[in-house]
Amino acid sequence: MKEGKTEEAARVCSDCIEAFKVLTACLKPVLPQLAAQAETFLNCAPLEWSNAATPLGEGHQVGEYKHLMQRVDMKLLDALFEPPAEAVQAPVHPGGEEIAPTITIDDFTKIDLRIAKIVECKAVEGSTKLLQLTLDVGEGRMRNVFSGISSAYKPEDLVGKLTVVVANPAPRKMKFGVSEGMVLAASHGDEKAQPGIYVLEPTPGAQPGMRVR
Repeated sequence: MKEGKTEEAARVCSDCIEAFKVLTACLKPVLPQLAAQAETFLNCAPLEWSNAATPLGEGHQVGEYKHLMQRVDMKLLDALFEPPAEAVQAPVHPGGEEIAPTITIDDFTKIDLRIAKIVECKAVEGSTKLLQLTLDVGEGRMRNVFSGISSAYKPEDLVGKLTVVVANPAPRKMKFGVSEGMVLAASHGDEKAQPGIYVLEPTPGAQPGMRVR
């Protein structure tokens, strides 16, 4: 500091402290905690409108300086104005199973779904799950299909009913014979929690051989 400037510097500092005291009193209604910390630093009585402009006076000793506030962090400020994050919903698995991966219409048209009439149905000797169905799919011949639905249906309950069958899978050779299709049925993904098998049954008017599109 230049010689002869000490008194001038002290006066400027004193004026700044007095101004800080007035500003603290003005901000106290909205920042009471900050004002209390400033009063501790200023080493003064609680500030009110009545004493805000009263000078601290010559020789007044202020306390040890401590940071009262931090600089504004623009990143934190921007975060205050960001829209709240949307609540993440737990995925819904209809029927207890996740929807299969997306396919194209070309993939779907490869599957030939046909109306079939159950001409005959009987239990399969040696199996506790299978029923043997004789199906009329409008081809001028009968199809033999094995289906794991014996826990839900008695053979006599299905005879004469219409259903939907996947008509174009490769014939499957099984222990009990060759299966020439797949009967469509609905069931829950968790069979223990929600048991039940439900063979699809078209409404009256559908005829064997009609394609399901």
